Amino acid sequence: MLDLTKIDSSLHIVLLCDADSFANASAIYSYILTKHKKVSIVCETTIAKKYSFLPWFDKLRKKIPTSADCTIVVDDDVLSLYDFFQKSSVKINKKMATALYGALLEKYDYFTSSECSGIVFATASQLIELNAAYQECVKYLQYNQPLAYFRLQSILYKNMLLTQNARVALLPFCEEDFKESGASIDDAYLIMNDVLKMAHIQEVRLIQKDENNKILKSILRR
Repeated sequence: MLDLTKIDSSLHIVLLCDADSFANASAIYSYILTKHKKVSIVCETTIAKKYSFLPWFDKLRKKIPTSADCTIVVDDDVLSLYDFFQKSSVKINKKMATALYGALLEKYDYFTSSECSGIVFATASQLIELNAAYQECVKYLQYNQPLAYFRLQSILYKNMLLTQNARVALLPFCEEDFKESGASIDDAYLIMNDVLKMAHIQEVRLIQKDENNKILKSILRR
């Protein structure tokens, strides 16, 4: 769980995030501004353009400013963050509500994850009541795949092998597949999640053919 108690005693706070935690960092950024503190948001890796509709995307930096006296590493635990705001009687404005709703969508796979609970749906409902731009979140986060993604999906599906009584799906690929489709390895990881939704599949393995059939990544059904 994030320790946000250091904010009050700091002058310049840095929020260190990645793609998975950017939405949470956006909400915390808004919160810190309400406390009239200086805040910077840092991500050392590239964050996809699909997140650009979220507040403070244009404030992202690559390096931590030397003037900062507090660094908070942000995680993707959106329920704990929302719980902190509630218990601290924080007034959640529209920007914060939108960022938190976006975080919920991503964290719980657009409410299809097996980890979804009544708390998740109740939180989503409360955020909508707080004026979260929920339709905008769905538009930019869920319906954003480029043509390259579907080209790679076609290649991986065509080459897919099922083993162990159709419980394990193998997705062989080579570097040429990325050149042909224009997609990236991150697209392949997303496609793995799609395959995991197939009936009976319990595990998906991404196999790199030009590396002696090395298992690049494996994911299991929860």
